Amino acid sequence: MKKKQVLLALTAAAGLSFTACSTAPAAKAATPQTMNVTMPSSDSYVIKAGKLNVRTEPNQKSAILGTVSSEQKVTVKGFANANWAQIEFKGKKAYISTHFLMKTASQAKTAKQTAFYSPTPENGKAKQLSSGTEVTLLGWGFSENGGFDFSWAFVDYGGVKGYIQTKDLQIR
Repeated sequence: MKKKQVLLALTAAAGLSFTACSTAPAAKAATPQTMNVTMPSSDSYVIKAGKLNVRTEPNQKSAILGTVSSEQKVTVKGFANANWAQIEFKGKKAYISTHFLMKTASQAKTAKQTAFYSPTPENGKAKQLSSGTEVTLLGWGFSENGGFDFSWAFVDYGGVKGYIQTKDLQIR
């Protein structure tokens, strides 16, 4: 990841939000494609927008069911792609943009020996973590267009923030 992506990741982890435009791609960024990612039922996020539209489908042209407000917590059921999170809204399946979500911290541990890169996979030093190492999951990497890159987990390990490949984590 480039410095802008690191700043965005750290800003999101700190609970801050701002609008930035960048055409610099994130390393190993997820391409905008349909991928269904199922999350643990306790995978909660906080809205980081004044008002965020809740839609019937994972696109900006679909009907609006209502809105959610800044600092409101939502439970993400899964992701339609890097840009849209599936939630339940008034008893219905609905979608919100991932661009305005900040993950709440959750505990995870490494599923096998894996590399921990700090501050970023491209510019950081790789430290080997053994299987079963406890980390705090803070969020995801960023894709080229600002959505999530689920292949990288943004974690805290012993007070140091960095990245681990998501496939190497057991998320609780």
